[in-house]
Amino acid sequence: MANIIVLPQIGIDEESAVLVKWHVQKGDIVNIGDIIFSLETNKATFDVESEYSGTILELLVEEGDEVFVAAPICALGQQGEEYIIPDLKPESNKPIIKEVMDTKITLVQTTAQQGISPRARHLASKNDVDPKLANPTGPEGRVIERDIRNLIEYGVSSVTKVENPMDVGFYDKPLSRMRKTISKNIFNSLSNSAQLTHTASFDASCVLELRKGYKNTSDCSDITLGDMVMFAVSRTLPFFPDVNSWFMGDTIRYFENVNLAFAVDIEDGLLVPVIFGACKKSLLEISNETKSLAKECRDGTVSPNQLTGGSFTISNLGQYGIESFTPILNPPQNGILGVNTITTRVRVVDGEINVYPSMSLSFTYDHRALDGAPASRFLQSLCKNMENFTTLLAR
Repeated sequence: MANIIVLPQIGIDEESAVLVKWHVQKGDIVNIGDIIFSLETNKATFDVESEYSGTILELLVEEGDEVFVAAPICALGQQGEEYIIPDLKPESNKPIIKEVMDTKITLVQTTAQQGISPRARHLASKNDVDPKLANPTGPEGRVIERDIRNLIEYGVSSVTKVENPMDVGFYDKPLSRMRKTISKNIFNSLSNSAQLTHTASFDASCVLELRKGYKNTSDCSDITLGDMVMFAVSRTLPFFPDVNSWFMGDTIRYFENVNLAFAVDIEDGLLVPVIFGACKKSLLEISNETKSLAKECRDGTVSPNQLTGGSFTISNLGQYGIESFTPILNPPQNGILGVNTITTRVRVVDGEINVYPSMSLSFTYDHRALDGAPASRFLQSLCKNMENFTTLLAR
């Protein structure tokens, strides 16, 4: 009996994904471990490998289709072998479904489809047209074949930025799947929580001196100030369980370990991978894992499981010269830390003016779960640990 390849479980909170690319065709021979298709979720794009060897008997989904978890994707077996498509019934709360190739395959056809239709995607690829430049006229802002033909008619290529053919002087760019998710999550975060931000600064002389020393050692030369902040946070949070927690409505979930999430800027938006058990890892281990996860995010190879489960988040804008900002909570987490740039400040020491490097941290918390005084004590303790980073390393 031939094997039916189904959409795998993608993380713990994804119910569907878009099949963005086939890497095989009907009749191709594949081996275990060969990449057969690529998926796009709300958070990332990644490749799926075959668990079987054999011949591709049929492709049951088109590029651009959105598919439920466990829905059939393709049939794989011996040439000429028969196969049976399982009769899957969607739950009552699922979007409307459609039948493909006269088989009962559960494909999403929501009443508010967005993005680009498969026919439009194919036409755009064939004519080297960037569909992002299209003026979407399909249902709920979806780019359809007619929109791509308009671009072709006006001579738009994938590398050309031109006036909108429908209204001279501007062009519309549809939101990507990821940007829609980010905008929805950020809006819900601000709408459904009581967020408050405290900002405090510390003398960065110690961490700057250590950073200078690390640059001269082969093993630690890549350690950054951001890595040092993450290490300090991982050592401070265990003393503040109310911060290292989730607000669950009627309960607060406290974490035994620090699962440290951090924001990564990618081309299409923002991903937040997690370093699990950061409180048990060394500064060098945190530094290496941060860089590895950031690369996976930018390459589109990060596992969806690595993008959930964080107990606290860090967002670092210091490299952009930002002196202070208000980071937005990543629900249901109760805290997020914003890392700012280093500035020069002046203070009086023993009656004399002293100039020193100052670094500020912006801490946003959910006031429903945490009051101002304990939030301030956490930030105060974190700043003290940063000022005395050598002592923190020795603990």
